[in-house]
Amino acid sequence: MRVALFVVFIFISGYSLAGTQDKTSQCLEELKKDSRFSSIAEHLALDGQDVTKPQMLTDKAKPNEQQKQAIADWIDARSLCVNLSLIKVSVDLHMLFLSTVPELYNGQATFGEFNNKWRMLFKETMELPASYEKPAAHHHH
Repeated sequence: MRVALFVVFIFISGYSLAGTQDKTSQCLEELKKDSRFSSIAEHLALDGQDVTKPQMLTDKAKPNEQQKQAIADWIDARSLCVNLSLIKVSVDLHMLFLSTVPELYNGQATFGEFNNKWRMLFKETMELPASYEKPAAHHHH
């Protein structure tokens, strides 16, 4: 009986979380199919999740002018997605993204360097306990 209740609780809590994140997640997922980002789609995880393709982590290319324009559009599109449902973890991830992506855009980092940095920041953010509420206590600079 206890196991059944536990499963129901996980389903309910997971469902309510999925419901709130749906708009942002769906929007970010759509970025993968957006033709504006075709020039950077093979270089970056457009949905803002963890980098899963190994070649993205070793990518030595820096963005060309067309890719820089796509990155600028991607930053705007991601911001719009995150604003659809302001969930702490999505906002935290987006703030980290905004602090990291200028290095790529300005040609100071390769796609691989950006992806490695993003992967580390994404994992750190996703591993924080849900009760985490004091940003000042855990500052990295």
